Amino acid sequence: MAVFLRIDINLVAMLMIFMVFLISIRRLDQKDILNRAYLMTLVAIFFQLGIEAITCIINGRSEIGYRYLSQGLHVLLYTIAPLLSSIWYLLVRNFVTARKKVSKNAYTIIFLPVIINGIISILTPFFGFYFTIDAQGIYARGPLFFVCMFITYAYFISSLIHLLYYRKKLVANEFVLLVLFNVIPIMGAILQALFYGILLAWSSAAFALVVVYIYLQERLVHLDIMTGAWTRKSFEYFMDKRLKQKTVDPFGGIYFDIDHLKTINDHYGHAEGDLAITDVISSIKGLLKTNEFIARLGGDEFIIITDEAHIDRLKDLIKDIELSLLVRNENSEKDYVLSCSFGYGLYDKTFKSVDQFLRLIDHRMYESKKRLEES
Repeated sequence: MAVFLRIDINLVAMLMIFMVFLISIRRLDQKDILNRAYLMTLVAIFFQLGIEAITCIINGRSEIGYRYLSQGLHVLLYTIAPLLSSIWYLLVRNFVTARKKVSKNAYTIIFLPVIINGIISILTPFFGFYFTIDAQGIYARGPLFFVCMFITYAYFISSLIHLLYYRKKLVANEFVLLVLFNVIPIMGAILQALFYGILLAWSSAAFALVVVYIYLQERLVHLDIMTGAWTRKSFEYFMDKRLKQKTVDPFGGIYFDIDHLKTINDHYGHAEGDLAITDVISSIKGLLKTNEFIARLGGDEFIIITDEAHIDRLKDLIKDIELSLLVRNENSEKDYVLSCSFGYGLYDKTFKSVDQFLRLIDHRMYESKKRLEES
């Protein structure tokens, strides 16, 4: 009973993470890099909590098999802890400065402490650096225990510093949520370090991930049920947040709709029209890079946003879409063909608002459609 009371917070945290994971994979766009990183962190924290709970259950078992198992699991705990917090740091970094690439040298500096910690963890069963398991199978902290704690939570503190430095890039509610995201596990780690025997470090991290889910909900990166594209609200929120930043980098946009959709609906029914839309969007999504997304603005009208502010990228992407649909039409047994009309352009500081930009590329799309009908 005493063991259960010690690990109950881990069990509750695991159940909570499992439920959040199930909700997240259904509601969040898994092609979005931030959402993918979040889901991976959920899984990693879940297993870290499970390993920690098992070590508590077998603590004090003197059988040699349990002692070896305890040593192996503790090595995993100490090895993975800084790795998780370093990924946590990169997750926060991506939240704040998603388009700023991390150089190879920066990655080396970021993960060097993780590598050093891993070496110490692997050597610990032989030299007792981080912990010891005595003949009765009882775990005790080693003389270098706080080295691992320092490395692990230095990443959380670095995340907090990163947030404070780039706070002007975030709207107020996002800033508060992300600060809580870092403060909660830091407080849990301090309490676990000061009061030996309580499990708060990773359970507090789990609770912090719930806070992050609220942030992801705020980002509104949700999917249109039928097509899997971003919803209009997702697009509007993203653009509003982007244009509130102190400096707005140029980006490209392609506005398009599906040609002759009304004819498809009238001759084959609206169900077939819906299939036509999903066929087109499925083809397009496979052509997009990680820094590009597609949003459904309504009906059969969509927009693609790319961080590559080069007109050639927009032209190349349109050509790829047209080729993809051409291949689809040649291999389809259906009586109708699928095609799209496009309007595209680059957004820069000369535009007074995103609506002005959208009106421009929307106008270009209808000009393209008109030329097609006249030819």
